[in-house]
Amino acid sequence: MRTTELTDFGLGLRVDDPATAPPETLRALLWEHGMLHLTGFPRDPEALTALARSFGEPQTVFPAGHRMPGQPHVRLQTNVRGLGANAGGQYWHADGSFDPGTPLVTVLTCDEAPDAEGETLFADLRAGYAALPDALRAEVDGLDGGFPCRQIAEQDMRRATAMRTVALSEAERNRKLAELTDFTRPLVTTHHTTGRRALVLNEHWLRDVPGRTPEESRRLLALLYGEVTRPARVHRHRWTVGDVLVWDNTSVLHKAVPAAPGQRKITRRITTAVRLDVPRDTAGPTAEPALATAP
Repeated sequence: MRTTELTDFGLGLRVDDPATAPPETLRALLWEHGMLHLTGFPRDPEALTALARSFGEPQTVFPAGHRMPGQPHVRLQTNVRGLGANAGGQYWHADGSFDPGTPLVTVLTCDEAPDAEGETLFADLRAGYAALPDALRAEVDGLDGGFPCRQIAEQDMRRATAMRTVALSEAERNRKLAELTDFTRPLVTTHHTTGRRALVLNEHWLRDVPGRTPEESRRLLALLYGEVTRPARVHRHRWTVGDVLVWDNTSVLHKAVPAAPGQRKITRRITTAVRLDVPRDTAGPTAEPALATAP
């Protein structure tokens, strides 16, 4: 195994020959660097599933129409209408922000890469927090963010159904909505393994700061996003066929850049719920309440 840092600010690590590394080594590297680019990793379904399981329990993809055939935990993501999920997150987000209690690791591999554009951007929530002015950092440490997930989910699913990007019955929508709750959570979190502090942000699911006016909320969140996503603290990954990326959603935000017109992009994704409270061999499968239009 050989490693190369991808940035000069601690975000991202290229790992060559990762199959020679034990799972605990890859986990330690991920918690430290936030994102790994694995080269030469076998991309067959069994190998990718085993990689995901080394971090926790793979989630079941919802809706079923976005699953790879015979692989209920693998989400097919494309910009080809009618093939898989066409709604990649073209905004800054962390996968699984609609669940406040389950940190997620994402595994993503590329089957077809565009010749132009189509990159994925990564921003470091830890470096962004550390870079805040002292007064702002102290202020944010005591604040919560509001996540009105049920309202957002209902809007997303109805919009996706109307646009015919997914087929969902009323019963399926209601069942998924019953799995979600509106909640508040601190705008700063402590990593479950490293103890490092990081901001909690998502341009889709995080809508306000309780106790602040809408204008105050917008102004504060804009400051936080601006600090985290400064170009000097963003890594841009240019996809090639065969790439495997793994990232820690408690440490980084990501954002999809659309492929250039006429260019195809096809990826496969597994999100894994990091099990912190029970041994892995007793942990059951975790259902993914992910929505039709927004990860």
